[in-house]
Amino acid sequence: MNISFGSRSRRRGLLGVCVASQMIVTPIEDARFVPLDPQRPQGAQMAVLWGDPNAGPSAMFLRLNKGVSAMHVHSADYHCVVLEGTMQHWEQGQSQDSAKLLRTGSFWFQPGNTAHQDACLTDRCVMYIQWAGKRDGRLAEGTDTAQ
Repeated sequence: MNISFGSRSRRRGLLGVCVASQMIVTPIEDARFVPLDPQRPQGAQMAVLWGDPNAGPSAMFLRLNKGVSAMHVHSADYHCVVLEGTMQHWEQGQSQDSAKLLRTGSFWFQPGNTAHQDACLTDRCVMYIQWAGKRDGRLAEGTDTAQ
C-alpha cells in the first residue's frame, strides 16, 4: 500500500508502519548521533535513520551509557534489537533481578502505554529501535523522581 506524505512516497512495511520507498543505507560509523536531551549532552543519544521521531513512525539507533532508567512509558509501540552491549528490559511489577540478560542480537517488543525500565549493564549499549508512532517518553505513575 502506497501513501503520500508531502513530496515523498511511502509504503507500509512488514511491521505495518510507513517506510521510505527508496533504499536507505546507513553504516553505523556514518550515523549522526545527537543528545536526546540537549541539557545532558553526555547522556543518551539517538541517530534517526528514517522518519520523524516527533511525529512518527521512525527508526533510530539509540546509544546509552551504563546505568538504569527510571520506570517510564511511551505512547507508541516499538521494536528493539540490541546491537552492542548487554541490557535488561522489564515491565512494572517485575524486578531487575528477574529480567533476562539481553546481549547483541536480542530483541524485545514494547507495547505503548505500558510502564517499563531498561538497564545498560556494559559501558555502552547501542540499540536499533523502530517506532510505530511518535517517539515520546514520560515517567510512569508513582515513579520516584529521585532515582
